Amino acid sequence: MNTPLPLVARDPEHAQLRELLAAGGTIVVRGAAGLGKTALLTHLANAADEHRVLTVRGIAAEADLPYSALHLLCSALPTELAKLHAHRREVLESAVGLRIGPTPERLPVCVAVVELLALAAEQRPVLCVVDDAQWLDESSAAVLAAVARRLGPAPVTLVFAEHGERFADLPGLRLEPLGHAESRELLVSALDTPLDDAVLDRVVAESRGNPRLLLDAVRPTGGLAGGYGVVPLSCPETARTAATLTPDGRLLLILAAAEPLGEPVRLWQAAARLAIGPDAAEPLETAGLVSFGAWVTFREPRLRQCVYGLASGAERRLVHGALALATDPGLEPDRRAWHLAHATVEPAEALAESLARLADEAGRRGGLPAAAAFLEHAALRTAEPRLRAERAVAAADAHHAAGAVDSAVRLLAVAELGSPGVAARARANRVRARMAFDSGRGGPAVGRLLTSAQDLELCEPRLARPAYLEALGAAIFTGHVDVVHAVLARLATHRPTGSDRLLEGVAQRCTAGYAAAVEPLKLALKTLDNDHEDDARSRLLACLVAPDLWDDDTWHDLTREELASARETGARTILPYVLTHRALAEVHFGHFTRAETLVAEAESLTRLTGTPSFPHAACVLAAWRGHELPAFAESCLENGGMVSATARYATAVLRNGLTAYAEAAEATRDVLDRDGIELQGWSLVELVEGAVRTGDLATATAAADRLSERTCLSGTEWALGVDARSRALLRDGQAAEDLYTEAIDRLGRSRITPHLARARLIYGEWLRRRGRRVDARGPLRAAHEAFVAMRAEAFAARAMRELLATGERARRRVPETSSQLTPQEHRIASLARDGRSNPEIATALSISPRTVEYHLHKVFTKLSITTRTELHLVLAAGADD
Repeated sequence: MNTPLPLVARDPEHAQLRELLAAGGTIVVRGAAGLGKTALLTHLANAADEHRVLTVRGIAAEADLPYSALHLLCSALPTELAKLHAHRREVLESAVGLRIGPTPERLPVCVAVVELLALAAEQRPVLCVVDDAQWLDESSAAVLAAVARRLGPAPVTLVFAEHGERFADLPGLRLEPLGHAESRELLVSALDTPLDDAVLDRVVAESRGNPRLLLDAVRPTGGLAGGYGVVPLSCPETARTAATLTPDGRLLLILAAAEPLGEPVRLWQAAARLAIGPDAAEPLETAGLVSFGAWVTFREPRLRQCVYGLASGAERRLVHGALALATDPGLEPDRRAWHLAHATVEPAEALAESLARLADEAGRRGGLPAAAAFLEHAALRTAEPRLRAERAVAAADAHHAAGAVDSAVRLLAVAELGSPGVAARARANRVRARMAFDSGRGGPAVGRLLTSAQDLELCEPRLARPAYLEALGAAIFTGHVDVVHAVLARLATHRPTGSDRLLEGVAQRCTAGYAAAVEPLKLALKTLDNDHEDDARSRLLACLVAPDLWDDDTWHDLTREELASARETGARTILPYVLTHRALAEVHFGHFTRAETLVAEAESLTRLTGTPSFPHAACVLAAWRGHELPAFAESCLENGGMVSATARYATAVLRNGLTAYAEAAEATRDVLDRDGIELQGWSLVELVEGAVRTGDLATATAAADRLSERTCLSGTEWALGVDARSRALLRDGQAAEDLYTEAIDRLGRSRITPHLARARLIYGEWLRRRGRRVDARGPLRAAHEAFVAMRAEAFAARAMRELLATGERARRRVPETSSQLTPQEHRIASLARDGRSNPEIATALSISPRTVEYHLHKVFTKLSITTRTELHLVLAAGADD
């Protein structure tokens, strides 16, 4: 099936299809091309976890091949085809070309397909999706329509999608175009860069509620320049239509394409300057190309791009010149400058200065892509070589920030052709160093970032501080302590802004230790300003500092604000970094599903930009969920910096959850020899638990002492809570109990819900081991419920084992309880009871792990349990026999 569109405002239709899926039967989803039929069917197929999903798709090129679509269906069911009654198998194989013989009548073929689907549904229900049914060959269409009317009692659901009325006699579900609000919601959700509001409304109007037309209009987004530009397309059919127009008609059509807002007053004022009258509009409307009314709208958004694409350079300059004269310089100076830039090819300093000055205003309308486009045009309209180079470097920097690396490289080459001064060359080197780090994140790039900061200190001290911050962040990420020392050595005395304090505090943190840096870093976070052009990079480093200080409130606020800012401005280069920071925060706030969504978005962006992915959040999320770490985590352990520290911390969390305490301690033992900013405090917490449980009290005491030094200086509820829990592990009697209750109390006032649940778990374990089984049940139940809600599977299972050890029992089931389960659910539940993993169960039953998970969820609901460990309480041995 095609890549699905996002579903917006289709809840009633999706609910209707889900009801049909539960009951079985047939339906035809009808609607014009692009309304989201494929998206709806794909979402339905993804939701049909307990069904066997079969997909058939009509292909226009095969519409003349008899039974070509039916051949696809049979190919997906070779086992069932072999089980068919011999005569029916012969009929079906002859029809689809698997056997030499005469072409059979359609009715026997229909009967054979009905039996084939019934056989496929013997093990589990079948969902058969027939997409693009309007392109099915005639024979397959007739047979499938007949099958739809003869499904009988077999648990089979047959869903067609078509634009047209080929299956008009079958029950239908018609998709209507989206409304304006829904179209706008869909467009905003799909954009990865900002778009001017007025242009967004124009695109919505031209799409006429068609999701595919809507999204195609903004792919790719680069040439849109935040809404100022039009991405030209080559469309032969549009060129043929335009060839039949009069010269005035053609020019009016191009004029309408070049005016991005669809604003009629401006359009007709520009047309008058070109001596084009209203009569020229009639042929365009008659041909269905453009509508001239309250807004000037094309038949569909891409048609505007096609028209702009067929215009010659001279025609584009002519219409942009007219539009510039029709735009009020007092009300919309940025739009006037944009049109003037496209109306000229020669250098013009007044225009270049205007474009450079208005770049910030353009950025407010259309984000970084718009600002970058204005700066680029400013550079290209500049004659003086040195100034041209300076403007080209500024444009390259903006393009890189917006994720347009190729444009950045091209503009750096333009700068080199000019006569860049010392400052421009230093800024250009910084852009190159940034691109090198983003593309590889290796040691040489860190050195280049430091060199560029040092160069800027000599010629532009104002930019040196944020450049040092950037180099410092890269050094921490990669573990290059030499760069950290170099940054500290090159610090100069400047006005103490928030960024200055952050730079000095982080440098002290990495060289003089935690104690020396805590107060400077606390002050830096409080005074971090946001008015510097490079502040986004500074605040990224602050997102790392906040959790090192155990400051969960600042961590929450910073990551949330930076994520909103990166989205709002279209800063695609730093967005993956921000998404990763926010995902790590969401994991520790107990919001695992949110974290998973952010991780997926970061991975999607890095694939799109061709940059390395960020493994940090994915590793930590997997660990807290109790899943084995991604395959790359093993290699990450050998690297330095954040990647290695994160992999070690994640390994320890996972192993402590699985009660493999020796492995948890081993993963974090080296933290005693290091004092970096890379999750060291978190790793100390894991080391204390792992070492205590393995009897290595010397290591546990050393780790607890190191942890207390940090947490007492921090003073937050998060810090003091995990410290109290860690110290409790090394105490006994009333002292231990007081510390456990203190930990629960403090962590309950923080955002860090996973550690609150762990404090209750460890307290419950302590109570149970001292024979206080009844007292232990309260904290253990609370821990278990919290872990289940978070889907922290390893810790949930550990809590349940402890709860069962207290004598807690699930309520007794009457014999009929387990009879609520289907045979397949019985088989899966029994294998899970016996300790088989989801992949092992999937292999044994020839189903997917996802289907296993789906069935287990239904089993847990029916049996009123929450984890696998309870299955032995409700399923007798041999229940699957």
